Amino acid sequence: MNNMNAITWEISQLVETRLFPDRQAVLRSALRALFQIRPELRLQMVIRTYTTGQISLGKAAMLMGISHSEMKDMLAEHGVKIHLGPLTPDELRRDAENA
Repeated sequence: MNNMNAITWEISQLVETRLFPDRQAVLRSALRALFQIRPELRLQMVIRTYTTGQISLGKAAMLMGISHSEMKDMLAEHGVKIHLGPLTPDELRRDAENA
């Protein structure tokens, strides 16, 4: 059994034994545990998605569980330019979609 088959089997077994209601619940629990053990991974994910414009500053703060102001400070500490608002109509639409 290769690694992917083993992972798929394990997830299926957790659901079939009713330890989790569905696959999504297994994955959510695994991600929560991963981010608890390795919080820097969540930060790296949030920084990347913020810098690529996929999420807003508010969404980044929510994902990190911190205030808007704390998120701005955290981004600045990591050398990330703070996006202070849309400069074009396209950016405004994208921000609205990503909020």
